[in-house]
Amino acid sequence: MTDTDDFDPAPTPLTFALRVLIGLLQGAALYALLRVALDKVWPATTPELYAALLVTAVFTPLVASSALTRLRPIPLLVWVLVVAATCAALGWYDLSRDPFVTPGHAPPRVMPAQAWVGLPLVLFIAQSLLIAAAHDRRAIAKYHTYFEVSWGLGLQIALAMLFAGTFWGVLWLGADLFRLIKVEAFARVIRQEWFWIPATTVAVSVALHVTDIRAGLVRGLRTVVCNLLGWLLPLAAAIVVAFVAALLFTGLEPLWGTKRAATILLIAAAMLVVLINTALQDGARLSAPEPGATMPAALRLSIAAASLVLLPVVALAGYAIALRVGQYGWSNVRIVGTAGAVVAACYAIGYAVAVVRRRISTGILAATNITTSLIVIGVALALLSPLADPARLSVADQVARLKDGRAPSDRFSFDYLRFETGRYGVDALRRLAQDDTAPAIRAKAVATLDRQSRWDPKPEGERVGPLRVVQPPGGELPGDFLTADWTQDRASYLLPLCLKSSTSSCEAILVDLDGDGTAEIILDADAGETTVFRRTDGQWRYFGTLAGSSCKGVDEALRAGRFSLVSSLLKDIDIAGTRLRVAPHYDCGSVTARRVSD
Repeated sequence: MTDTDDFDPAPTPLTFALRVLIGLLQGAALYALLRVALDKVWPATTPELYAALLVTAVFTPLVASSALTRLRPIPLLVWVLVVAATCAALGWYDLSRDPFVTPGHAPPRVMPAQAWVGLPLVLFIAQSLLIAAAHDRRAIAKYHTYFEVSWGLGLQIALAMLFAGTFWGVLWLGADLFRLIKVEAFARVIRQEWFWIPATTVAVSVALHVTDIRAGLVRGLRTVVCNLLGWLLPLAAAIVVAFVAALLFTGLEPLWGTKRAATILLIAAAMLVVLINTALQDGARLSAPEPGATMPAALRLSIAAASLVLLPVVALAGYAIALRVGQYGWSNVRIVGTAGAVVAACYAIGYAVAVVRRRISTGILAATNITTSLIVIGVALALLSPLADPARLSVADQVARLKDGRAPSDRFSFDYLRFETGRYGVDALRRLAQDDTAPAIRAKAVATLDRQSRWDPKPEGERVGPLRVVQPPGGELPGDFLTADWTQDRASYLLPLCLKSSTSSCEAILVDLDGDGTAEIILDADAGETTVFRRTDGQWRYFGTLAGSSCKGVDEALRAGRFSLVSSLLKDIDIAGTRLRVAPHYDCGSVTARRVSD
């Protein structure tokens, strides 16, 4: 038996039958949960219980099926019970924190939201660690075992999902073939919930079994994937190193001007971590005694460069988040971003130490990956539970800022507490509504509590989102623009986030575009298109977007006032009062060239 054969599970006809049975039971459970939700009967009438059952029914059978041939019966049973209890607890908590799951409000939400985000990652990492430990029969397995198990499990799941998608492609092709001869029965059957739900879960179970039987093929695919992605590391490392070097000449202002620096930097850090590990694989090539088996020098150099450049990238991401927190306080997104930065910092520090202490220490790299995996599990569970629920933490901080004056009541988004932070925000509003020491805050809290959805009229005079006029210098936004209820605008879904939430900001340019003596308002948001607002019939209304504003250099030119007003090239076409205009194609390259030449 070879070393790799030792990792191959031993599927049998019994395990195949058990997997099919698991798939059928999962399909039946999900079908039953769908029916009670549609019929609005118990347990769907108890949203917390329904969410607990739903999350458990989705994840627990998948965990059991994938671990069936890799764990002994008793450890498998214990693990499945732990997974079921964790899923049920997180699903229950997800709905219990929802303020709308109470009588007298909007129809109860029965689908959990938070649990879908981090729970799959937690279960994948935990199952990989557990199976590796069971294989080596030790609490901390060899890194080679972790590598084999985690990559094998990940590719097995990906192939199972691909198989399920292809399975449905074949079924729908068959339905279309029957439609050609006017036979609709096949299409009607596969659309029925009693068919498509169990069919999908059984297809996934069968795919998991087939990938167990062909474990060697999965291992071969893993080798191909790792080798291909590993050779992207030199390119990625060169790009990120050049970016960090360029910051020495450009400074940090252009970076902060994007208002999404932390997100991009953390994505870059995650990319480097993944590519480092695809190049490293199990680390054997770093210390292979045979000349032909050693890692190419280009990959060694790339691993070292990427490991070292992670530190400044993660530090910049953390600093960007800290700046936003200092300006606007904690929000759900900033807390999750901070958690991501902490995890990225663990990788960055460990990888840098591995490179500095030795040429590249496989042992330190391996220890960093294992330790950080445990940290990811802890951080994700904390975020999904009351321990570090971003809603709870952000509400505490935002209310503190409101009370001590760092966030004036006329700039504070009470909507954020009401609709974006679950029960924690609603409870905070109720406390503010009973606070007699701050009449203005109390009045706004009471008015916000009366709203059942964010589309209801907002309290009189409330302003959302920090809005700063950058052109002309010293300009001020009209008072009725700041107090307008944008939720009532027919195009509210097109509006920038700064008009709906205090967690986003906009910069405003005031310029008279139509020559009527009243300046229109151009809002340059954190992200998305630049929007234009115009006073019509005595009210400010959304007018449209500024075409071409995504071109490089346009934002900077608008903010600096480097623009002029010119007539349209073409006239509009009027049809019964509706104006049709040509939307030109913008050559961003020419815009950039003109900006540089100026």
